[in-house]
Amino acid sequence: MKKKAKEKEIQKTSPEEAQEREQSIAEYLWTHSDFFARHPDLLRKLTIPHPSGAAISLVERQLALLREQNRELKQQLHDLIENAVVNDDLSKKVHQLALGVLTAATPQAAIEVLFSSLQTGFDVDVIALRLFFDGESLPPSLPDHFNVVLVSRHAPELEVLASVLKSSQPICGRLTGEQRDYLFGEEVERAVSCALIPLGRDQRRGVLAMGSQEPDRFRADLGTMFLDYLGVMVEQVLHRHWP
Repeated sequence: MKKKAKEKEIQKTSPEEAQEREQSIAEYLWTHSDFFARHPDLLRKLTIPHPSGAAISLVERQLALLREQNRELKQQLHDLIENAVVNDDLSKKVHQLALGVLTAATPQAAIEVLFSSLQTGFDVDVIALRLFFDGESLPPSLPDHFNVVLVSRHAPELEVLASVLKSSQPICGRLTGEQRDYLFGEEVERAVSCALIPLGRDQRRGVLAMGSQEPDRFRADLGTMFLDYLGVMVEQVLHRHWP
């Protein structure tokens, strides 16, 4: 009789009351984690529905959750180690690049070191360096390199880079067809994904563009710390040889 009366009472419980009761039970179990250790008989009878429909014990469910957490932690650790190795290798390459570029005795040597280091050490397939000059006077002499071009700051063709030149931060991702054609010319097919670095803080001195045949080499979400550092290096070279 008592059992039937209790079942009848439960049936009369509203959804809000049932939810409040469940919350109270959950809070109690949370603050009394040894509850099932003190009630092993209840633990043996307790089952939790499995997504597949089968019933498993609470201990089995906990073990499954712990195994899943263990796998996630192992993957996170693996990713951290892998990123550390990549960053260490990148740091060494950047150090070598900086030494080579900043200690070059001539503009020609500086440009050659810059281009060769980027292509061999950083998986860059094609590079374009556009340097700006003012006025109608003849521009200063430049290294003899087909990817280094001097252009008037007011040249109409620079309109295709207007959105890039307004930004002070490097830009990664896919460029428009006009931008790629202007920067890379006959080598445009090798520039599927690109990175552009505006040169000059107070006054724009030019732009350094790098392209890769790999679509994901320069993704839009790629970090720009190295590109910022590279831009500063190139600016120092420009200031040293063309103050």
